[in-house]
Amino acid sequence: MVPAAIVVLEALPLIPNGKVDRRALPAPEYAADADRYVAPRTPVEEVLAEIWAEVLRLERVGAHDSFFDVGGHSLPIMRLLDRIQATFDLEISIRTVFSIPMLEALAGEIERRIYENVATMSEIEAEQLAESNPVAGA
Repeated sequence: MVPAAIVVLEALPLIPNGKVDRRALPAPEYAADADRYVAPRTPVEEVLAEIWAEVLRLERVGAHDSFFDVGGHSLPIMRLLDRIQATFDLEISIRTVFSIPMLEALAGEIERRIYENVATMSEIEAEQLAESNPVAGA
């Protein structure tokens, strides 16, 4: 296992019983990633980047970022899947995120599934979806 980031501290923040106060630890800054940041380019990438940023408590997420490289692990993945389900009305498995961890590629998979679902809908259902979900209508 390789850490996603290393933060140098003068001292660890402690709670009164002497254990590390994890809530007081500063969030890592991914300054090295700033040079390779690629902004999300499609509506699905933009929405997915917002979800990742919220779930992982990051300022921004780029199209070429990997969920696990920017701090994701098995616990936030569950929140991610819930948010994807609520936002896109799609079931994405944990296996899918592990096999497609890059934002750009996962957004492409979501788009593919949206188009697949729309192709099987009636014209009225597709219009209702486009009205209720701006990402699906894009």
